Amino acid sequence: MDLQKEIIENKEEFYNLAIEYYNNIDKKHRKECLITPKSISILIDHQFITTPCVEIKLELIDQDYQKNIGHYFLYIDERKDFVDEFLV
Repeated sequence: MDLQKEIIENKEEFYNLAIEYYNNIDKKHRKECLITPKSISILIDHQFITTPCVEIKLELIDQDYQKNIGHYFLYIDERKDFVDEFLV
């Protein structure tokens, strides 16, 4: 299946995968917050990620103040295998 078509048809599955990975981060680095799906992108050429992959971005929102407190990025290959992650 074409990767772009698969992402469009299964975007909730991609976001849920990113949320699952975020929830597995060590608790001292992870914040208890609301998680909002933000975007899914296909990366062909990236400065830090050297292999083509899918980037899934989540917005992290403070539960009390409803304010953005960061972003989580999950990078997976087209088989949905982990490539890298980044928490800002």
